[in-house]
Amino acid sequence: MDIRALGYIGIDVADLEGWRRYADLLGTMVVADDGDGFAIKIDDRPWRIMVRQSESSEGLGFAGWEVADASALARAADELVAAGLEPEEADAGQRGVRGLIRTRDPGGFTTEIFWGPVHDHRLFVSPQGVSGFVTGDLGLGHIVLGTTNYDAAVDFYTGLLGFRVSDYMGAGGSDVVFTHCNARHHSLALVPADESTLYHFMLEAETLDDVGFALERHHQTGTPISMGLGKHPNDEMVSFYSRSPSGFDVEFGCGGRLVDDDTWTVSEIGRPSLWGHRREA
Repeated sequence: MDIRALGYIGIDVADLEGWRRYADLLGTMVVADDGDGFAIKIDDRPWRIMVRQSESSEGLGFAGWEVADASALARAADELVAAGLEPEEADAGQRGVRGLIRTRDPGGFTTEIFWGPVHDHRLFVSPQGVSGFVTGDLGLGHIVLGTTNYDAAVDFYTGLLGFRVSDYMGAGGSDVVFTHCNARHHSLALVPADESTLYHFMLEAETLDDVGFALERHHQTGTPISMGLGKHPNDEMVSFYSRSPSGFDVEFGCGGRLVDDDTWTVSEIGRPSLWGHRREA
């Protein structure tokens, strides 16, 4: 399967008003707000994150993985069926795309595969003056998922969806695996867990100043920070971790490393951070 990028995610939240304020704090645009939910815009796409009201659970509602065209989507559907899955056609208009199928990964996360985002040509203007977010061919940042069915999930994403392993990190005798589907070091990381959960999603800003100003806004408003400024050894992202109103984190960073599949070799990192990323009280 030829997945090109993480196109969008949907998150289920309890506190919509808190998320409206939080989206503004991050420097993203709130769009398509109908009172029961809204979308977050960070680039030339109509939206990248859909925020939905939920009273029962909070976390990742769905992840949308992009393929090139209608033929690629048809091939993806055939490959899912051949693997014993039953993908369903979904309402493409609801996601603002030309075609969409849906299945579940082994951890229970809703996995959407789509093609043809429909552009509205509305400019992204950050309410906080963020110069921009790194997306384009690299897609929307990355997601890190804890999964109850780790081995099957790794097989699903690498064996079936075609993700390539970037590297590993050993954690208590278990591996965390970082995978990519384009030049971004990782669009998806999988962590063995007792409960399937969204640990964080990442937004990559264009400049270090964007990160610094976002960090200052957190301090000025008293918004919780899970981990302070630091640098990862594998994707070389300089970032901090913000605690969202739903309890999971948002990594806000810049300077992410790119992967060249022709020259890349897989390795294991020995610690999550080169420096910093200290947990805050």
